[in-house]
Amino acid sequence: MTSLRKARKKQELRLIMPEINGILESEPAVLRIDPELIMLIGDIHGNLDALEFIIAMRKKLGCKKILFLGDYVDRGTEGTEVLIELFRMKLEEPEDVFLLRGNHESADMNIYYGFFEEIGFDRDFLLEISRTYERLPVAALVSGHTFCVHGGINGTENIDTITKEGAFPYLWNDPSERPGLVTSSRGSTVREFGPDIVEGFLKVNSLKRIIRGHTALRTGYEWWFDRKLLSLFSCPDYVGLGNAAAFGMMRREEIKIITFES
Repeated sequence: MTSLRKARKKQELRLIMPEINGILESEPAVLRIDPELIMLIGDIHGNLDALEFIIAMRKKLGCKKILFLGDYVDRGTEGTEVLIELFRMKLEEPEDVFLLRGNHESADMNIYYGFFEEIGFDRDFLLEISRTYERLPVAALVSGHTFCVHGGINGTENIDTITKEGAFPYLWNDPSERPGLVTSSRGSTVREFGPDIVEGFLKVNSLKRIIRGHTALRTGYEWWFDRKLLSLFSCPDYVGLGNAAAFGMMRREEIKIITFES
């Protein structure tokens, strides 16, 4: 891909950002979505082919509502194109397309994992896009019973206390078989939450389950804690690992998982 084409794509992204900022600004930290049917999409990581496949499947399956769980850029080479596609979808269908924030929707991550290089090491643009990231919702409550988030939870808190400014643990934390909130190999400020924390969180908020992304998985999905938590990853062959990818289709309380390869 030529640097000229990348420069054009960057300009295209820049032009739609003011309008997308306005829409994201108006959305709360925790979205409330009540669909008949909804597609749930894990990490994309700059894989435009994966996103286009998902969009084609949405049309084929006749699914109006679609929720993305974050991590749109970095690791892959087409993060700019992925953001343009997602933002256009959001602008055209603001009541049907929902975009949550992932831990890679962060300037700090973009500097090290590819997106900064993709945008030509343009610091001003990185600051501009990071202000858009900060407006993204943190989580979504779907049909009153399923909590969707990129990373995880931060204890047995009430979801009404979640704010966009306090997004960090929800973007970064992971499930663990160890009870309690314990330290993580991801870093000193990141936590892993055990089955007791999930149980408490679901009870406090009268919920059935948690659905999250954030973890690369060989089969594209993984159930935890007696199906109380589902992990989805929608980027096939992530950094050459040869993994499958998956997305979820939720109708009322039932979830169907669809897997695909690159």
